[in-house]
Amino acid sequence: MATKHEEIIHYLENLPIGRKVSVRALARNLKVSEGTAYRAIKSAELSGLVATIERVGTVRIEKDRPKKLDELSFADILDLIDGSVLGGGKGVDKTLKKFVIGAMTETAMIPYISPMSLVIVGNRDEAQKIALTHGAAVLITGGFQASREIIGLADEAELPLISTNYDTFTVASLINREISNKNIKQDIMTVADVFQSVEQIQVLRQTQKVSDYQALRRSTNQTRFSVVTDKGRLVGIVTSQDIRGHSEGTLLDKVMVKNPITVTRHTSLANAIHLLTSNSIDLLPVVDRNFNLVGILNRASVQGRDRPLLSHERTWTLQYQVSESLYTIEQDEANSHRPFPDWGVHVTPQMANEIGALSIGVLSELLTLATTRSLRIYQQKASMVDQIDLNYFRLVQIDHELEIQLKVVNENRRRTTFDIDVISDHTLVAKALVTCQVIEDI
Repeated sequence: MATKHEEIIHYLENLPIGRKVSVRALARNLKVSEGTAYRAIKSAELSGLVATIERVGTVRIEKDRPKKLDELSFADILDLIDGSVLGGGKGVDKTLKKFVIGAMTETAMIPYISPMSLVIVGNRDEAQKIALTHGAAVLITGGFQASREIIGLADEAELPLISTNYDTFTVASLINREISNKNIKQDIMTVADVFQSVEQIQVLRQTQKVSDYQALRRSTNQTRFSVVTDKGRLVGIVTSQDIRGHSEGTLLDKVMVKNPITVTRHTSLANAIHLLTSNSIDLLPVVDRNFNLVGILNRASVQGRDRPLLSHERTWTLQYQVSESLYTIEQDEANSHRPFPDWGVHVTPQMANEIGALSIGVLSELLTLATTRSLRIYQQKASMVDQIDLNYFRLVQIDHELEIQLKVVNENRRRTTFDIDVISDHTLVAKALVTCQVIEDI
């Protein structure tokens, strides 16, 4: 049987992102003491489930996932910090597991060192030796060199011994930023995750005829095919509509759609779905930089993927930093019938432009988050903003509260358009029309 503490944590985990949390309300709703509710909230804050925001209160946030160092090698670090290899050159292509700042005593360092980690130290021979003998590479900051003994240990273990002119803080900041960049890219689904490779599909040559298309359509029960040259370069797409009215002897080169819309393996899946939907097409050829066909992306492969496209905001991005300040405003009885709540935000100094007022770029991000998050939480729809028309804007100074009011003015299966009022101190400070394209049901 779950304890009261576990019940509260489970309750918090199931709250919508942005919902405000208070000790008194939690105690009342779950029928626990305020002391129990307080301790559970503090535990949830430590684990990243909630955050206390100045002048806002405690808010449910997207829980940070652990940072991964997948595909970050010592060679990547070497390029990143403009370093030089003093020893252990044979190990620069190995992948590191974590990095450790060796600011403590040599003995205290040992529990934190694991094989294939990177220990960042200054000109401390004993610390460098301990790191290498425990299976870790060494990064020496401040432009210092290493002794012959240390270089010999690095060569023997084939663990990189690197030197850089940067200080420890700068090195750690550079590595942390690179980790963030890699995680953002890794977290975004691309065409490469779901497309069918050229080995899995049927294609036609531009020298073939309408009769070849008809034969292939009958054997595969498909109606859309990519058309390539004898060397595999994409030249067009042919469909049943394109061949209508043409004789069987007509060359495909004469009837195909030339210069079709294409994507690459690195195109984000959201962008590819947007192209499919906005152009009312069912197939996108996937090409390389030389326009050689490497596969196709169609609606069936998109719908058949095994993980959601937009499950949450991406951690470590600007969007995520802004989103942490956004919270829902509890509706009174008079407004309880509305499909979406109002959203609140406290304008922080990080949101300001050079004159100390709310940046238009940040405002656009807030409008994007309020609309797409509302569709995701309250209608279970993943969406992306298609258009923002900001037709009124007044300066908003830092440390002011904003209230973002959403009103749906047009809605269909594919798009939802919001008329948005942004209020501060009971005054209208911005007005916008935002159209969201619905990508999928969650």
